[in-house]
Order: sequence, then C-alpha cells, then structure tokens
Amino acid sequence: MIHRRAALGMMGAAASLVTVGCAPRATQTEERTWTPPDLSDKQQAGLAFRKLAYSMDESITFWWMRGTRYGVVDSVVTPFWDMYVGAWFRTRDLDDDAYEVKIASANFYTPPDSTELLEVFRNPYTGKDVAITYNPPRAWRTVMGPEGGSPFGGTMPGMTTTDQSSDKGSGYIDGEDVVIRGDMMLRAEPTDAGSGARPFVVNDWSTYVGRVADVVDPSVTNPPSVQYFTDILTWPSWLEMGDQPGSYFSRCFGRKVFAYQQMPEQWRNLFATALPEAAQDPYSLLDDA
Repeated sequence: MIHRRAALGMMGAAASLVTVGCAPRATQTEERTWTPPDLSDKQQAGLAFRKLAYSMDESITFWWMRGTRYGVVDSVVTPFWDMYVGAWFRTRDLDDDAYEVKIASANFYTPPDSTELLEVFRNPYTGKDVAITYNPPRAWRTVMGPEGGSPFGGTMPGMTTTDQSSDKGSGYIDGEDVVIRGDMMLRAEPTDAGSGARPFVVNDWSTYVGRVADVVDPSVTNPPSVQYFTDILTWPSWLEMGDQPGSYFSRCFGRKVFAYQQMPEQWRNLFATALPEAAQDPYSLLDDA
C-alpha cells in the first residue's frame, strides 16, 4: 500500500543526469543581466515557485527523488526502507493567475542499502510482517492558485479533511540561486467516528533551488531545479501500529528532468519490476486525468 505522495514530495542519478542539473554559477567576471525577483511580492514568488516546482509550458516533465523512510519514537530514529519516488506532470494556464496540474506518480521501496524491491516489511516496533503492494499509478488533476495549493493534499478514503494549508513561495535569493519553499499541512478525521480509525496528520516540506537567471527570463519556461524534501506524518493504518506512539518521517533529495529516460535507472528498473504494464507508457497516464 503506497502512501498518497508522489512526492514530490523524493538518488543516485545516472551519469547522463549531470547535464540537466542546475547550471554552473556565474563567474566573478560574468556580468549579471538580471534583477532578482521580489519574493515578498506574491505574484513574483508564485512565478518562481511554478517555474522551479512545475513548468510554465505544457511539456510533460518528471521529478525523481530518492531518500529514506524512518520511524521516530522518543527521538530515536529507526530506518524502515529506502524510497525511490517518481512523478510526472503537465501544467496548463487557467484564468485569474491559476493553473492546472495533471500529475501521476509511482513510488517504490527497497531495504536500506539494497536495490531489491521490498514486498514484505518486518515492522521493528510490532515484530509483525506487513505486505507492501504497489498500486498502478493513476493521474489526477488539481488547480494551483496565487494563494498556494498542493496536488498531494486530496482526499483519503474514509477520512474527511478538517484542516489544510500551504505555504507556496516563501524563500530567498542566495547569490545566483532562488531558494523557495512549497509546504503542505493537512489534518484528516475519520468520517465514521466509531470506526476506531485515528486522525491522520501530514506535514510535507519541500525546498526548491534553481537559478535566478532562469526564473526571471520569460523565454525559459521550464528550467532545471532540485528539491529537498522532508515529511512528518502520523503512522499510516497499513503499518498496523496500534497504539504505538511515534512518527513516520522521511528525508529526500530530488531533481527535475525532462524525459522518462532521464529518470534514474534504479527507479525505472523498480517500475518495470513492480508495474510492468504501466511502465511501458507512463506518458499516456496523463491523458486519463
């Protein structure tokens, strides 16, 4: 049972990815031809966020992230598995400075420091074996606006979202780079109060980094960027934690790339192993949203 994220919210890229990373910093002798955006202005901050996290054009674009999932109890961290996360999307302009994001994702787990697909997890807190299933990816549509938003909030079966907020566009300029955040916080309550289910709390924190020159250049519609991702969640129900206190935590690094073949080989191998039919044509999934 894979959790809701594509994530974005998350390495080991193949050598070919080096050429699509953030461009080298300008040398001291280069003359700057740009003016930094004013990130206190919502419109400029929103533009920077959209360029680095998504795109200004309608080309299909990919994100990969790699990281580790942990359990945290009394500040003691226990690695669960390594995460290989992939998401692909297309954006489209709407009215009133809003835009549509169509996105699909496929996330895979391996034992720590292994490349084998993890299908049974021995829960270190309960001692029980828990099956992990990898559901075929589906595409969904969301609308992003000047005030924020996240494709990964959504709804959860049997739960009612009672509080959701996002922080899109706060950040700063660091030399030649824009550093900008895109966070999402969510609380969901069981729809059936007598079901025994617990509230589910999500804190997703993303930091995107790209070049100022790309953000301010209107001819650059889909610039390269990297992402640093952390989340802190309530235990998901499928882990069968019972009354076990603690939190579900991950940290990841990722990169935006511009074709399926630029995704890390390890992620593509896991995709083909776990979901061979979907891996044959991930592009077509966006037509279903």
